[in-house]
Amino acid sequence: MFNLILFIIESEFQLEMGKITKWYGDKVVGKPSKGCEFCALGAKLVLFITGECSTNCFYCPISKERRLDVQFADEQLISNVEEAIHEAKQISALGVGITGGEPTLKLDRIIRYILSFKREFGEDFHCHLYTSNALSKDALQKLHQAGLDEIRFHPPLLILGKNMKESIQNAKDLDWDVGIEIPVIPNNEETLEEIITFASKVRLDFINLNEFEFTETNFHFLRERGFSVKDRSSAAVKGSETFALETLKKFRKSAVPLHYCSSSYKDKVQLRNRFIRRAKNYAKPFDEITEEGLIVRARINVKNSQSIPSIVQALKEDHNIDDQLIEVKKEDKTISTHWKYAEKLGKSLSRKFTKDIVSIEIIHQYPYDGGFITYLNPIIHNKNQDSEIG
Repeated sequence: MFNLILFIIESEFQLEMGKITKWYGDKVVGKPSKGCEFCALGAKLVLFITGECSTNCFYCPISKERRLDVQFADEQLISNVEEAIHEAKQISALGVGITGGEPTLKLDRIIRYILSFKREFGEDFHCHLYTSNALSKDALQKLHQAGLDEIRFHPPLLILGKNMKESIQNAKDLDWDVGIEIPVIPNNEETLEEIITFASKVRLDFINLNEFEFTETNFHFLRERGFSVKDRSSAAVKGSETFALETLKKFRKSAVPLHYCSSSYKDKVQLRNRFIRRAKNYAKPFDEITEEGLIVRARINVKNSQSIPSIVQALKEDHNIDDQLIEVKKEDKTISTHWKYAEKLGKSLSRKFTKDIVSIEIIHQYPYDGGFITYLNPIIHNKNQDSEIG
């Protein structure tokens, strides 16, 4: 099944060395890594294994809240393998990308997760790992034996030191895919050329060039160094994309495949496709799914959970709404149903339960419990439960 999916992906694009090709809106020279192919489908679970790290890169995008020994599966805070497997099933994952922090500070944890994923989903479940560490032969062997399929090295501060080169060369001696993934920092031509030259010499399987981005965490450090955003609607650094495309053109005949990954691609392709996969598994019978993979529903917010049974009874008996089209969450004091009912029944329902209903609204949210709400249309709002504004 996995091989068939990859065959379809590769057949859709004529990917050639020596030629810059458009791929899912990005630009590539040669064939992207298998990990990238699965990411493009939204089929990779993002496993944040720990926020701990000792490299202290000035451009690190990780939030302060995550710079601890915490674990996330996609957007979900987790504490064990079982929760990670559950999230993988929620997005119908075909693989996992293990990141951090510096993941290899928790080597045993990584190995435990990989073994669990392979046991649960089979050997074809594709596992790739990011690391900024110059890993020893022993560490590489342990990861390989556990079933890691792809390893991506990120030289700290893009400095390709002796130990890092040695570790990458040792990794190439094992039967898996080995590559380098780095941000494209403008005015850094010599450093980038050194990395690509080395990668070509040792015949790495790929280099991923990520568009350099501002985050809340690194904003001050990037501005301090003279970087600015490329436009008002983007967090990408001005000049990064231009430099990346120039690099692809200059090194298109190198021996290593190059993949430019833009910040817009991560949102419009990777995240969108992952949300769509999750929404299909998460959506209730009354939910609608947008093209972006968001959930659309009506939400009734009540003052007190004790009033919920009466409101639900009214929805069923007065308005003939099927039980499957209603979801109650007493702890949140909410009742959810199809968004069209909010428009049709909002005012009559609010009048009948003036003292109980706080508001009725249509929402678009990320496809998981407590998901971020991107859009809210307040159909009814009972201010202080005694006056209607709508």
